[in-house]
Amino acid sequence: MNGEPVDMESMLHAFRKGEEIAFDYFFRQYFSSLSLFAYKLINDEQESEDIVQDCFVQLWKKRKSLQHIDAVKSYLYTAVKNRCMDAIRKRKSLSASSGISEWIADGEPNVEALVVMAETVREIQLLIDLLPPRMQQVFKLYYLEGKTYQEIGQMMETDPETVRNQRFKALQVIRKTFIPG
Repeated sequence: MNGEPVDMESMLHAFRKGEEIAFDYFFRQYFSSLSLFAYKLINDEQESEDIVQDCFVQLWKKRKSLQHIDAVKSYLYTAVKNRCMDAIRKRKSLSASSGISEWIADGEPNVEALVVMAETVREIQLLIDLLPPRMQQVFKLYYLEGKTYQEIGQMMETDPETVRNQRFKALQVIRKTFIPG
């Protein structure tokens, strides 16, 4: 916070002691990704956010039992997944979640993190594919191949500043899609 790196174990300790600043930190860290995760499962933005908020309330109530920092993330993703599954069952409409039971296998360690990672990568790749061709090329060369602005500029026969601008514009497009507002 205040631009300084956060010691996650200290933050967990503060959270377990009931310090609200630690709750706020975890809420800001995970709310958006959990809401996106829930939305992908139930396709209802408001219900997704409600589910995530409820899961944070439950996390707060169980904070003293958390032994490791990974427990926060694991608990939240598992709780959100379970609440979404309950919502789907309640609707008795599995069409919006075809194959959900196969997609998320209960009992596998860290399956939620793998699902979130895979889906996020998939979503980003879909967004990259929608970018204009030169912007796609810059994005892939910079982020996937680790090329510098100068190297990309040479490859594409353009100014490194143009490469930087193309990368920036690509990021703006992707952020707007992931974080509408």
